[in-house]
Formats: sequence, C-alpha cells, structure tokens
Amino acid sequence: MLPFLLLTAALAAEPNSEQLKLLTTFREEFVPLTPGEGDFPAEFAMGDDKGPAAERPVHRVNLSRPFQIARYEVPQNLWEAVMGTNPSKWKGPRNSVEMLSFDDAREFCRKATELMRAAKLIGSEQAIRLPTEAEWEYAARAGTTTQYSFGDDAAKLGDFGWFNGNAKGNDPPVGAKKPNAWRLFDFHGYLWEWCADAWHENYTGAPSDGSVWNEGADADQRVLRGGSWKDGADQLTSSFRRPGDRKLKDDAVGLRCVLAIE
Repeated sequence: MLPFLLLTAALAAEPNSEQLKLLTTFREEFVPLTPGEGDFPAEFAMGDDKGPAAERPVHRVNLSRPFQIARYEVPQNLWEAVMGTNPSKWKGPRNSVEMLSFDDAREFCRKATELMRAAKLIGSEQAIRLPTEAEWEYAARAGTTTQYSFGDDAAKLGDFGWFNGNAKGNDPPVGAKKPNAWRLFDFHGYLWEWCADAWHENYTGAPSDGSVWNEGADADQRVLRGGSWKDGADQLTSSFRRPGDRKLKDDAVGLRCVLAIE
C-alpha cells in the first residue's frame, strides 16, 4: 500500500482545460518581491503612530525570504474554476470574488495549490496561501512611508481605488484603477482582503520577521486589510487594519494570494 502522502498525491486531480487556462493566467500574474534585492527594501516600518491604537506601536519588520504576491484580488472566474461555485453578490467573471469566509479563502488556496502542482505550474515545495499581515502591508506600501502608496493626498484616491466616494457596488473588473509602484492593483479599496494572521488589538509583541502572528489571540478573529468600496478614505490607508470573524461573509470582503516556498 502506498504511504498516505504518496497516495494523496497520486489521487490529485489534473485540472481540466478551463481550469488550466485560468490557473496559468493566475500563475503569470504573481509579482516576485525580493526584500533586500533590487528595488525592494529589506525592511519597513509597519503601522502608523498617528493612526488608531490598532496601528501602534510602529515597528520595524525585516522580511528575510522572497515571496510572490498576486497582482490582483482573486477574480470570480478563477474562484469558480477552483471551487465549483461563485458566492459573489456582484457577478462578473473578472470582478473580485466576495461573500467568502476566512476558511473559504484558505480552502481556495489549498485547492489551487493542489491543482497547480498537478499541472506543474508550481513546484512541489511551493504553495498558494494568504499573505501574512506584514507581507500585505509591505506589498501595499511598495517602498513608501506615506499614508497611501501614492502619497498622503486622499483627494487622489479615486485614481487608485474603489471606495464610498466613487463606487455604489462592487462591480468593476480587477485592475481598473492605477497600480502602486510595484504594479499591484486594488490595495486601496475595492474589497477587504483576508490575511493569515489572527487579530491582535495592537502591535505589542508582533513578530519582526514578517511571519504569521497567531499566538496569544482568539483564532476566530482574523485580520482584514485594505478597505472596500463601502468605506471612507481613512480606512483605505496602507496601515489601516480591522478584525473580522472568520465566518464573516460580506460583499465587501475578498482575498489576494501569495505564492511562496512552504
């Protein structure tokens, strides 16, 4: 009898033609971030000492390992190809998928990993997962120290994101607004994005290496980042954070994925 792990791998389903097409596009849309190399700083200041208590204290984070992050939030056609259903309220094939819980988001990552490994789109040591909160903010800032990735002027927000000043429903395709300096789209607004971390009321005791932070917290409360089409400019900054019950399903909540070595 095959060992359990080998048996599981042997039974992993090959993606069908439509899945393969969408997963190939998904793979091509990951942006490599290499902290400490090229244009990517090795460390950054996470949080905002002038922001809400949840964003304090500001602390230095040194990201020691490279990772790749999706250029866009997960669109509905990809979600449906992987999961077999589309939970979204605001339908559109390239619209960001919404109405999904934290556990739904993690299950998508697990299934996408399985399919992409079977198709040899990623290596056996690579996995799709949710970003840690530190990885999310590092990518959102794109090397900046300002309120937003484009500066401090909230009057420019409409050029970069969907929020309550320019959106009535979550219905545009991904990437309709301007990207940040690293060519990453929709970090400011559109949908809140699940992060891998459990919610902590502030950054006291937060890890300094960018790793996931789950210790000393209620596992049912998770971190949401980025703001949404329902929110004001103050909630769309690079540092703003809020808790969300892991069972929360809302038409303003979606996900963005990371590709990294397990």
